[in-house]
Amino acid sequence: MELRFRAGTRNVAMTVAARDGKNIVSIDGRDVVVDDVRIDERSVTLSIAGRRHRVLFASERGHVFAAEGGHAWEFVPGEEAASEQAGAGAFEPLVSSPMPGKVLQVLVAAGDIVEADGALLLLEAMKMEMTVRATHRCCVASIRVEAGAMVGPGDTLVELEEAPTDEAAS
Repeated sequence: MELRFRAGTRNVAMTVAARDGKNIVSIDGRDVVVDDVRIDERSVTLSIAGRRHRVLFASERGHVFAAEGGHAWEFVPGEEAASEQAGAGAFEPLVSSPMPGKVLQVLVAAGDIVEADGALLLLEAMKMEMTVRATHRCCVASIRVEAGAMVGPGDTLVELEEAPTDEAAS
């Protein structure tokens, strides 16, 4: 079985195969022998080289959200990732939740000017915090959530407008 997906900004090719009685997971050509796999409704426990790794996961709309050892990932199907990359760099006025979770804190207010990579709000999922950031310099048009709200992947969090240029502001 071969899977292609994106994790963060990285495109990843993964194959899963059985060879010589062992389960082999190959990620970008690097083989990992998985001794044992146990799956329940919320997690996958893998035994690799004698160590057990429990990976919590949730899936929605074809995306898989996973967390293990203080790290979290969103896996996007390969076809969707390719179409998103074609439009990469374009200003997106709606900022959506990348994962299911709880809004811990809203860090901006309507009318605020936020620089590229500026923090918009904090989300918590599976006991890990994630800062949602602006991809471009922008103006906050509206906040669609409040602290304490539960959100799902793809839910709109913040609406942005392109910020006036320094020349237009003066």
